Amino acid sequence: MIPGITYLNWAGLAPLTLQSYLHSLIAPELMGNILLPNWVKRVDKLRESVALWLGCHSEQVAFVPSTSMALTIAAHSLNWQNGDTVMYPANDFPANVLPWQSLDRFGVEAQAVQDWAQPWDESVKMVSISTVDFTTGIEQPWQQVVKQASAKEIWTCVDAIQSAGVKPSWCPEIDFWCAGTQKWLASGLGLALLVISPRVLSRLSAPFPTWLGLNQPPLVQSEMSKTARGWELSWSSPQAIARFETNLKYFQNYGWENITQGVKQRRDYLHERLLEMGWKVVSCPERWSGLLCFDPGLGQAELIVKNGYKKRIITAQRGDYVRLSPHIFNSMKGLSKTVDWLWKCKLEYR
Repeated sequence: MIPGITYLNWAGLAPLTLQSYLHSLIAPELMGNILLPNWVKRVDKLRESVALWLGCHSEQVAFVPSTSMALTIAAHSLNWQNGDTVMYPANDFPANVLPWQSLDRFGVEAQAVQDWAQPWDESVKMVSISTVDFTTGIEQPWQQVVKQASAKEIWTCVDAIQSAGVKPSWCPEIDFWCAGTQKWLASGLGLALLVISPRVLSRLSAPFPTWLGLNQPPLVQSEMSKTARGWELSWSSPQAIARFETNLKYFQNYGWENITQGVKQRRDYLHERLLEMGWKVVSCPERWSGLLCFDPGLGQAELIVKNGYKKRIITAQRGDYVRLSPHIFNSMKGLSKTVDWLWKCKLEYR
């Protein structure tokens, strides 16, 4: 992707693909309102492409600025009552923590869950789970949690940003599916997907209605759209839309199964080499994701990551762990270079 650099932080902020960047240079605002009608049609066509990818309907797809905003929308969509409970994974990324904790002003208890197999309290009204633990790379039991919640008619929310583009992460039982496009979808900042279930669309109202969500903007009398478009907050960044549109076509042509296999192949290669070197790997080959984390020992993760930057090998630190996240864009030559570097690190920091 970037000449001379082995980039292994796709789970952080992915570098842009050249093609997507070039396609985003011509802004629809360049000619004022002249291009706007065609742009709106282009965005609606993108909804159809997202729906085709995930297996939902285009009416369920909304475009919002970020995963954090998608989760905030979900958090403020219910009619919360004093004594209600929302559950989320303990030690999750703040994007899936802060929106739920902020509900305390309504008397809602935000409960951090260590073990999803434990009995749920009858006061639970919503569960929000990330598909992947961002510090360990272990896939969360999101499918079982969603299934259990749906059976009890509990609302469900899934933060899928660390799975979207790598492996399947959506199912019809999910009420709010949230995923930014800046990581594995390599489309830069400014756009996230919010996929809303038919149950939500038929029973709940958008918490932050705007004129763009009207059936016939800007006519107030046309009423709010009953589709996910009615949940959008603003115009989405045209540049981010164009980048995502370009990459989605690329990934669809490449084949989603091929992407899954390609990421897993690279992840497994690194996993096996790390074990051979004697590093303490905390990720799981069975409950795998594109994230691979190892524990180099207390205080050494930062040193190793900084050393990698000097060698033009980009990884990430997550607490005491070093996190590697390869994509299909990573060559085996680059991964081999990474392995050689980690061998040297093992000798230096042991």
